[in-house]
Amino acid sequence: MSLSEIKNKLYKKDPDKNLMLHDESEFDARNKNVAPGKTGADMEDIWRRQAPIPLEKKKNVLKIGGIILGAVVVIILSMVAVYQIRKASFGEDRVTVTVDGPKETRSGKLLTYEITYNNNNWASLDDAVLRISHPESFKPEESAVYKTESPTVSLVELGKLDGHAAGKIVFSGRAYSPKGTLMYIKSALSYKPSNFNSQFVAEGQIGVNVISTPMTLEIMAPQGMASGDALDYQVSYKNVGAEDFENIRIKVDFPEGFIFSKSDPSVSEGNNIWYIGHLSAGDAGKIVISGKLQGERDNIKKVAVYIGTINQGQFVTYNEESTTTKIAASPLVIYQTVNGSTNFFANAGDTLRFEIHYKNASDLGLGNVNIKETLNSPVLDYSTLETDGGAYDTDNRTIEWKAADHPALANLAPGQEGTIAFSVDVSNTIPLQTVNDKNFVISSVVRIDSPDIPTPIEMNKIVAGNKMDIKLNSKLTVDVKGYYNDPFISNAGPIPPAVGQETTYTIHLRAGNVSNDVTDAKIETVLPTGVVMTGKTYPEGANLEYNGRTNSIVWNIGTMKVGEGIISPLREVAFQVKIKPSPNQAGQMVDILQSGIFSAKDSFTQENLTAQFKSKNTMLQEDQSIDASGWKVVQ
Repeated sequence: MSLSEIKNKLYKKDPDKNLMLHDESEFDARNKNVAPGKTGADMEDIWRRQAPIPLEKKKNVLKIGGIILGAVVVIILSMVAVYQIRKASFGEDRVTVTVDGPKETRSGKLLTYEITYNNNNWASLDDAVLRISHPESFKPEESAVYKTESPTVSLVELGKLDGHAAGKIVFSGRAYSPKGTLMYIKSALSYKPSNFNSQFVAEGQIGVNVISTPMTLEIMAPQGMASGDALDYQVSYKNVGAEDFENIRIKVDFPEGFIFSKSDPSVSEGNNIWYIGHLSAGDAGKIVISGKLQGERDNIKKVAVYIGTINQGQFVTYNEESTTTKIAASPLVIYQTVNGSTNFFANAGDTLRFEIHYKNASDLGLGNVNIKETLNSPVLDYSTLETDGGAYDTDNRTIEWKAADHPALANLAPGQEGTIAFSVDVSNTIPLQTVNDKNFVISSVVRIDSPDIPTPIEMNKIVAGNKMDIKLNSKLTVDVKGYYNDPFISNAGPIPPAVGQETTYTIHLRAGNVSNDVTDAKIETVLPTGVVMTGKTYPEGANLEYNGRTNSIVWNIGTMKVGEGIISPLREVAFQVKIKPSPNQAGQMVDILQSGIFSAKDSFTQENLTAQFKSKNTMLQEDQSIDASGWKVVQ
């Protein structure tokens, strides 16, 4: 069909339009103005592409679309059917776990719980595992049914649970917690349904309130005090239950600013743990902890005490109590120094010179000021006490100064200050009876008071005070002996020693330790040139290190307990040396050991301790088999 025919068909239906006025050339592809560059064949192809889609082709498209839609519907219906079938055989809400048992208890009482699990599905459950969680303070009873996975989780491997299967676990233990504790026993059943690949968990729990505890605790402390003053914490405990307890410990958390001095009974670990051990029903005890407390004015200092035991390396609390002390201001200020220091470590035989410094820090004059110093320690030699005035009470170990002894105390003006001094010696001999006689502390407590100090309403009068705890270092002792006739190592050679001939001797080193445990103990010395260590020692295998190039000897002793050499034998080692005198040594005594040093670290004071010993020569006065004629070298 030509373009003219198409034109006539298109426009003959619209007689109202005077389309025929258009020239035919306007629709002719040959007219360059209409379609520049296009031929008639090109225009026919354009019209063909723009022509409507045939009806039959439309039907084919619709048919294919219907088939696809039907397939999608079938797939969706199949999935829904599968889901409904699986839902009918398994529902997560049809797997349940419950925990039944007492909801109240007293600490330490045996508790028994029933943990019930149900699978109300047609499908079975695979790889079922029941985990029972509990706080660290709950100690499960031993059972073959469950095993410990961690300190707070017990595990039961159930394996496969058939459809509509049920079971229960009896879970028992004791809760050791303070009164008022709310704890939870939780159970979690993890499993995988046989018709699913996913992992599911069913959970249950019960809350248990601890309404009482068989362990009672009480801690007493002053309500208020001046900074730096001495104080005692008194801890009382009792087993009010009907059962005995083992491995009991008491732990104290001290406030910041507390400086530990000593305790009765002595502390067992660090400065805050006491081993009580077995505590029978009805047993009670008390711990008195002494120290001083420092802080800013109006600071509230809290101390907490716990009673419990150790379970798998963790402290488990049975009960706990706490109290507070308020730091209050005092118009008087006082502090003391020892040998010019506020942190002094004493040694046996030391002379301690105390200086007490006081001041009126208020805006008011204070009259009739009184100063008291309490000085109490078994290691002090009170016969050497010298005071700057004052009176000493031998019964109370107290020195007191009043205005009659120290006129400046009669009227202390605002801002006025002064100093009082006294001295006392540390005994040379430290009293030891048992291994518990150790870690001696010289406690010095000074207080200052005046009747003119105002007393706040509903409060005790705050008296200024200061405490110093002077720790006593342990004392190391070392002794060197030499023998020709020795019971442990046989010696040979001429006595007296002769020029050009070898003579052997046995040297004994003896080490002692007095009042504290020490670590890293060792004795270091050197053999003079010309003296050689033969290798013979007693006991055999003694930890002696000898360097032949430098002639140095180190005896590594290690740890030494208190009282070694006093309440237990000295540590001792012996070794053999040989000499071969030269002609220029004739008529002289020969040095066989140079001077040396015994060193160790004090476990109580953390100070490095030393003791020195002198050199040793062939003048062996301790060997009774050799007289003076055998000491010097002969030709």
